Amino acid sequence: MRGSDSTSNPKVSRRRYAQLLAGMGAAGLAGCPSESGDGTATSSPSGADDGTDSGEEGTETSAGTEPPATDREPVTETLSYAVLNSPSVFDWNPWTPQDNAAGDQMMKELTGLRNVHTREVHMSGVTLPAPHKPDREEIEVMTWFESQEVEPPFDWWHDLDDRARFWNGDPYDAVTREKHDHVNFFQAGNKFSEGATFNSEAESQWRYHGWFDKGEVPEQDPSPQARQVIAAAAYELQLSAMMHPDFTEPYIERYQDAGNADQSQSITDDLQSDRIPLRELAVEEGNGWGSGMYVLETMDDVGSESMVLHKNEDHPNADNTNVEQLEILWASGDRLQTLQSNGAVDFNAGAVTPSGSMNRETLPDHMQEVTRFLDAVAGHVWKLNMRDEHLQNLWVRRALVEAIDWNAVAANGWGEESSIVTEHDTFLLDAQSESTFSDEFLDQLHTYSRDQNLENANQYMRNAGYSKEGGQWVGPNGNPAEIDLMQHSGGTGYVQGCQTIRANLANWGFGVNFNTVNYSTWSNNMDPNSGLNYDSTIFWAGTNNVFGYYTDRGAWWGETLLGGSPTAESPYRLTEDDDYDTQGRPVYCEIPSEVGSIEAPDQAGLEPDLENGEEVDMFEIVQRIQQPGNSEEELMELYRTCARWYNFYLPNFVFRQGLAGAWGNVRDFDWPPADNRALDFKRAGVVDASVLGGVTQASFDTEFEPPE
Repeated sequence: MRGSDSTSNPKVSRRRYAQLLAGMGAAGLAGCPSESGDGTATSSPSGADDGTDSGEEGTETSAGTEPPATDREPVTETLSYAVLNSPSVFDWNPWTPQDNAAGDQMMKELTGLRNVHTREVHMSGVTLPAPHKPDREEIEVMTWFESQEVEPPFDWWHDLDDRARFWNGDPYDAVTREKHDHVNFFQAGNKFSEGATFNSEAESQWRYHGWFDKGEVPEQDPSPQARQVIAAAAYELQLSAMMHPDFTEPYIERYQDAGNADQSQSITDDLQSDRIPLRELAVEEGNGWGSGMYVLETMDDVGSESMVLHKNEDHPNADNTNVEQLEILWASGDRLQTLQSNGAVDFNAGAVTPSGSMNRETLPDHMQEVTRFLDAVAGHVWKLNMRDEHLQNLWVRRALVEAIDWNAVAANGWGEESSIVTEHDTFLLDAQSESTFSDEFLDQLHTYSRDQNLENANQYMRNAGYSKEGGQWVGPNGNPAEIDLMQHSGGTGYVQGCQTIRANLANWGFGVNFNTVNYSTWSNNMDPNSGLNYDSTIFWAGTNNVFGYYTDRGAWWGETLLGGSPTAESPYRLTEDDDYDTQGRPVYCEIPSEVGSIEAPDQAGLEPDLENGEEVDMFEIVQRIQQPGNSEEELMELYRTCARWYNFYLPNFVFRQGLAGAWGNVRDFDWPPADNRALDFKRAGVVDASVLGGVTQASFDTEFEPPE
């Protein structure tokens, strides 16, 4: 069952996930516990391992069987993970222009566990089932966030877990967070900016308060926000690792003493050029500024090939796992491939698919897929500029979508089993659609063909007033039907997907001028400040929250339901005076009163008059979504209106949702079943959350099912 149009406790249909898992043979691949006859998970047998793989003899009990697994030593004490970094360039400083902190996620507290399907966040004390562990049925995971409170229109609070510590024992608390955020505020140039205020404070050692602009100072307009917007922003603001006060306090003092903007910028230059190397994180020789369950004890554990972290037995998550050491392997792209192919990497992100970089041909038998899931925020959209003479016709856009084999676009672009072709035309990716809307509503919406449907495509072109002459579609004004298709040359999947679109449309009689350009040229052509010089392109789709899809934004770096203003000084936001957005989409228009109807007059233009139409003001709707005061049902009705508008006008086409996952060593480690809730969460990635939460479990034998 899907959710009942509720945002408070979204529930995702497991139908898609069950299909994926069935295709994987997940239980066998992941080394999961067997099931008893009544369907309940039982611990795997201690097995026939005679102890030779771990260097010890098996011990028999008086009954002639081996002792319980927990009476024996696990076959390994170290989990190896690879990152693209090296000790010579590693830099913990978050304010440096270069990101040299790869691997840092393993050296900081979990901030919260975000569900990969619904994007819902779970905080400290979340309980996860652990059928793969022989000594318990569930584990409780500590995160730095204990609870979050929201009070629209401005305020939020975090209650933090008072067990959180830096490796040197200093509290990882709200006071430390405030100092970190103060440096962030100053380095952004805000000290001498009119109307800029520092909007957070430590109310107590473990309670942090933040707020949006309240308009209480000159030159500052209030910024009231809806509950869901505040809640999401509050969580996102706290995701970065905190720097220790010994690092932030000297900079705060210097910023406070700065007398003008030039002096402040000079301090920022010093801050950005400062470096926090691994030595500062180490406990024995350094300051112990790291955090999290695995600790860098001494620089003797840092080598040119890898770095070894040791489990802190006092950490609340330490009792969840029997893995004593975490080895971080330093790996460039080529070295990473070699390490993976040799079986040196025990756990890493990514699905194991036939055409992916990780496939059965490149991995040893004991390296197998642990989990695979639909990534709720990873997908692609065919982006259309409705200012084009052909694309502004409603029936032409629909015809083009029907004339393309989207299964082939996805497969040719990103490979077999790397994604699914979307099922629901709401502008959201399917994972978000199914966790937001009810079955009933989704079933009412119109579904455009995913397989090529030339019968529909031909009829829709005739509805648009087009006719075929010598195999070429020609518009009512006599112009041949053709559009430009532009893509950046650096993305192989994008280019191959575009080539499939061009081939489908060209064979059907619709001209496509396909060209590839470098990324800078492509992104500039997507920028409204540069005039939106494109007809169509494949673009990325996906955002953490539904209100992040259903909003207005003209910025090129993310596609939203509506673009920005073609008339205002800034093109990034619509205004109430705009009849169309920057891409020619209608703002004040009609949608059919019947949900899912696509009835429209022939040669329908940008805003057709409908016989049974319902007038909508899309600018007001997307604004209201962001504003406080909506009841849950009112918010859901706004979301439904956005989905209906997209479903009717089809201003672009979201066609693909990516798959993600993780693979691991099933010989030396036991993992939860692939569809288990313990693998539904991630922080920066599923691997980080699984390791730092203690989900990872070293095996007591080396038995595993070979892959099929």
